[in-house]
Amino acid sequence: MYGNANIKQILDFYLEAGVNETIGETPIDHFALKPPVKSAPAEQTARRPLPTARAATVSVSAAKPPRPNAELVNHAKSVAADCATIDALKNAIELFDGCSLKELATHTVFARGNAKSPLMLIDRPAASDEDRTGLPFSGQSGELLSKMLNAIGLSEDDVYMTSILPWRPPGGRAPTTEEQAVCLPFVERHIELTAPQTVILFGEAASFLTGQKSGINRLRGKWLTMEYGETSVRALPMFHPAFLLEHPASKKIAWKDLLAIQSAINAAHP
Repeated sequence: MYGNANIKQILDFYLEAGVNETIGETPIDHFALKPPVKSAPAEQTARRPLPTARAATVSVSAAKPPRPNAELVNHAKSVAADCATIDALKNAIELFDGCSLKELATHTVFARGNAKSPLMLIDRPAASDEDRTGLPFSGQSGELLSKMLNAIGLSEDDVYMTSILPWRPPGGRAPTTEEQAVCLPFVERHIELTAPQTVILFGEAASFLTGQKSGINRLRGKWLTMEYGETSVRALPMFHPAFLLEHPASKKIAWKDLLAIQSAINAAHP
């Protein structure tokens, strides 16, 4: 039928034409076939019962996030409150077993930099780089942060950096409501013990510490005042360096926030 034609070339032609399945020995002219007659659906099949109001109520109820375990949260508050120094807080967090995040984390992410600095930087929940090193703002995010600080005349020795959560959520997922509630007393006590004049909240750390549901796009660039015991600090939410790496066009917005930080530092230390 095909003479001297190469069978592989013919098969390749069929594949390029979209023929990827054989269903018979002879071709079928589908244009000559009569369309199939559709049978009328049975009345009981056509009229399906609507969901009951009770089923809808159960669905909405199941969507609500579970409330944090009050006993665990109170235990975390008690442990954090008992820490009189930063070293004691670090040790307490490393020994704390009331948060499931710790079970799958490689390292506890605590802090780095100058603990006596008036400027405190709070990282978003740890990613893989932070989990591997045990340090906030690691990897490419840390490199960009260093450049951002240098642009306003600061080095990493001039600031104190910590993380909003001591442990990385597995797979980089968002922390649950309970995980946030259990870890919150530790970062609040960390701020209280460090007593900085200014706190920069990067990315998700802003909504986490302020309790606002708004995203960083709405929160950034607006100064806040936060109270922790006898400590009152100014806080400025801004884009996380990791976000700026993914969205370079937002660097010009971050530059405005950096200038605001520089102005605040100069005003405090003329």
